[in-house]
Amino acid sequence: MLNFVEHDPDGGGPERKAPVLIMPPPPPPHGRSRWETWRGRLFLVEFILVCLMIGILLIVVPWTPFWGENSLLSGFPRVREFLMNDFIRGLVSGLGLADIWLAVSEAVRYRE
Repeated sequence: MLNFVEHDPDGGGPERKAPVLIMPPPPPPHGRSRWETWRGRLFLVEFILVCLMIGILLIVVPWTPFWGENSLLSGFPRVREFLMNDFIRGLVSGLGLADIWLAVSEAVRYRE
């Protein structure tokens, strides 16, 4: 049971204690302008779209013929052999999944 009455240590009468209301700090005088709000929203949409596109590319590209049969790797057979390893392909696809997870979590977490 809550008791807001405490006795004074000097032996005097009871002293009344009450809860204290703490007010949050006042908002800034101007707040955010309409342009700043929309700029933040547009940045978020752009960030989500870029993360989704990169994530999808990282998931799909390692399993296509383009991954190992391109002109960039023709002069480096050991690098090509390394990149054709299924573990490396899976690792790159996992990075794509993490990128998609980042985009989805940012979209869900957004609050104004």
